[in-house]
Amino acid sequence: MSFIDVIIAQIVPHDCLQCGVEGDLLCFSCHEQLPKAPMLCYKCGAPSLGGMTCSICLLVTDLTEVRVVTNYDGVAKNLLYKLKLAGTQAAASVIARKLHEVLGDLDPDSIIVPVPTATSRVRQRGYDQARLIARELSKLTGIPCYSVLARSGQRHQHGLSRRERLTQLTDAYRVTKPYMVQARPIILIDDVMTTGATLEAAAHVMAAAGATHVGAIVFAQPLVRPMTASQQHNID
Repeated sequence: MSFIDVIIAQIVPHDCLQCGVEGDLLCFSCHEQLPKAPMLCYKCGAPSLGGMTCSICLLVTDLTEVRVVTNYDGVAKNLLYKLKLAGTQAAASVIARKLHEVLGDLDPDSIIVPVPTATSRVRQRGYDQARLIARELSKLTGIPCYSVLARSGQRHQHGLSRRERLTQLTDAYRVTKPYMVQARPIILIDDVMTTGATLEAAAHVMAAAGATHVGAIVFAQPLVRPMTASQQHNID
């Protein structure tokens, strides 16, 4: 949370988005009640312990796990609206607290890396929401946060299919400081995951730069139902 946000929160406290009580964007009670997303292999949708990518999907991706906090609906969707479209940067700290809850045990050499937002969006908002969330998570964990991932292209992904996203994201990212990534486990941070193509593209360049392990934590995802045995591994 920025210094200005802290001052504003003291003068005009936020109301809870869920119950309306004054004090925080999401009060303690509602924070605890936020629905939990199922742990699945992000790529095929099979149930997965800790969001680990299944052994079959690992053959075609560098992204070893994706942990999702909640479904992109209701109060979570409203919280992201506040962060991305209403200029409420305080929402980043609320989201970071939820990410912290699903983080699990980490390698002490890990680094947090935000997935960068398109430059045009950053200009519109005045900040990059993924970077804000990542910095707040870094404060909570003591794990360093480095913005070493940069976008090579600036086209938006909204509304595209998984295949279109993968095509558009070819060479979309680059690692600006490879020496900071080499031999380090990486935790990618983003606010929303739809198809997973963005995270895949980011993980690919991180692995190519020498990262030992690339996982991701995201706040929300449109509701995904676990696949049946007959549906699993029918990969696009």
